[in-house]
Amino acid sequence: MQYMKWKWAAKGIAFGLLFVTAITFATMLLWNNLASAIFGLPMLTFFQALGLMVLGRLLTGGFGPRGWGKGVRGHHMRERWKNMPPEQREQFMQRWGKRGWSRTGGHENSDESQNTTV
Repeated sequence: MQYMKWKWAAKGIAFGLLFVTAITFATMLLWNNLASAIFGLPMLTFFQALGLMVLGRLLTGGFGPRGWGKGVRGHHMRERWKNMPPEQREQFMQRWGKRGWSRTGGHENSDESQNTTV
């Protein structure tokens, strides 16, 4: 059983390294073929491209478990949704549907679509 865990961990690490390497090479190739050609910037080495990616990630959100687009607010809404009674959920969905968040576009029940003037 212990062998299987190590095997999966080794595969995960190998896949992660392969993924980071591929993304770094793609960044390096794009930079060297676009940024240096268009703007006259210097060409990057593999490790400079890796450093540029790390810097960009640090500047846009860090390396936390939340990732992009997720955070405390999303967690709060999930908890709130779990604790809502079904009637309140229905009211919430109707209210958001009127603002354009329904699956059909939200225009069929909105006040704006009924009060159109030409």
